[in-house]
Amino acid sequence: MGAYLIRRTISTIVLLYLIVTVVFLLLHLLPGDPAMTILGGIDANPTEEDIARVRERLGLDRPLYVQYLDWMGSLLRGDLGTSFVNNRSVADDLFTRLPRTMMLIMPAVILAVLLGMPMGIIAARFRKSLVDPGISSFALIGFSVPVFVSGLLLVYLFSLKLGWLPANGYVSPADDFIGFLKRAVMPIVTLSLGPMAITMRMTRSSMLEQMGLDYVRTARAKGLTEFATMYRHVLRNALLPVVTVVALQFGAMFAGSVLVELIFNWPGVNSYLLTSISVRDYPVVQAIVLVIATIFVLINFLTDVSFAMFDPRIRHD
Repeated sequence: MGAYLIRRTISTIVLLYLIVTVVFLLLHLLPGDPAMTILGGIDANPTEEDIARVRERLGLDRPLYVQYLDWMGSLLRGDLGTSFVNNRSVADDLFTRLPRTMMLIMPAVILAVLLGMPMGIIAARFRKSLVDPGISSFALIGFSVPVFVSGLLLVYLFSLKLGWLPANGYVSPADDFIGFLKRAVMPIVTLSLGPMAITMRMTRSSMLEQMGLDYVRTARAKGLTEFATMYRHVLRNALLPVVTVVALQFGAMFAGSVLVELIFNWPGVNSYLLTSISVRDYPVVQAIVLVIATIFVLINFLTDVSFAMFDPRIRHD
């Protein structure tokens, strides 16, 4: 187990290094100049001297490899840099907005699991009845409809037609908890629909696979009730691939929450990322991608380690 942990830790560190390096290089290859943005854009007609002065202040006049080494050195010191646009600490802005995004992602994951797994179990249990195609059809719709469609439909129904919920915006739960809940319901539901459908489908498939194995027939032959067979044996063995999917969906929700934050005007980390990309705010973009990639990779790392603890065969793959 120790050797497996060492291998996975090294591969995780290498993967994070490759991610941040690729992001740094691709970002600096994009067209556009942060100095032009700071000076007011193309319409401002800044002089060459003004552009050169701003580029020197930002450190963009140095060779690319020097900028890269300087940025990596800052990361090793725990410094995420300073925004080119507002001259604020990237870490301060990032860790103000990141919890707001997590306020959507965490409840969405919980909702997807609490609803997706029972629906998958029911669909597998009653696979020869109308219940299975009904639940599967619902899951197919949830998986196929993009978040910008489902989000706008929820806004149209619950805000414009019924007037039950605010259409968008954010209120701190510390200031107005009820107002926060009213504004968070639709983004959370929108974000959870796709993962809920995927969780349901994986639970159903895994349950059906286990139900066809010999140990299930043996359990039934010994006289175990259907409840005991399904929930004490089949479900426990079927959970491994379901846990994998849930962990992957947690990371994928960071990508899905980009559109959700835009639709509902939610001031999270992803809306901050899009704004920073549009103005070529390199330190902000690099820091956000680094944090999101770290979260995603760590989730995969913890998932793999937990599997290795329960299944020794994985340690030798």
